[in-house]
Amino acid sequence: MNSLIGLAAGETEFVTNNGGGGENELMIDFSSDGGGDGINPNSTYQVGGLGGLDSSNIFQVPGDPTTAPSVGDVAIDTTTSIMDEYAFKVMNQTNSAKDIEVAYDANDEPFPDGTRLFLVAYYPGGSGSSEQEEGLAVGDYTNNNEKAASIIFDDDQQYSASIGSGEEFYVTILVEVGDAATDTDLGGDLTVRAGSHDDFTNADD
Repeated sequence: MNSLIGLAAGETEFVTNNGGGGENELMIDFSSDGGGDGINPNSTYQVGGLGGLDSSNIFQVPGDPTTAPSVGDVAIDTTTSIMDEYAFKVMNQTNSAKDIEVAYDANDEPFPDGTRLFLVAYYPGGSGSSEQEEGLAVGDYTNNNEKAASIIFDDDQQYSASIGSGEEFYVTILVEVGDAATDTDLGGDLTVRAGSHDDFTNADD
């Protein structure tokens, strides 16, 4: 990878580096190899662990004030280290620290009631859990707080830190399906960008 910001899938069948027309983009796909079509209603999926995060903080993701349920309420695995098992990681491949945002733009908005997508990020280089742990949620939250749908690592933002040169952060995915019909589109575009905090989603709010 020669880009400024690199993306790499973890060791899971649901996330690969073979997406896109050139088969070199990160792709998340919950379709079943056994002939199923997508995810089941009233089910929860987790790709990656949440071990190593502050046990209190996961009950506050995606932010304060927290809209119930939190990641901690939904999580299946809070024991396995996120650094050992993750959906994907984001790497700063430059020679200087970078502010990085991860955002998710759903194909269909709003998500069905009770259906939520969480991404939880862990940056080992942060000073204390408040700088190490960030989260986003897509679903009910986005109607009230756009920033809840972004992960932002940024020195200019309180309780956050820029990603150091050559360093990386790890991301775990949680999907709480709720009562969504089997043909509901929960897909979307995941955007990862580096830049000024002024360019990010409501970074000053």
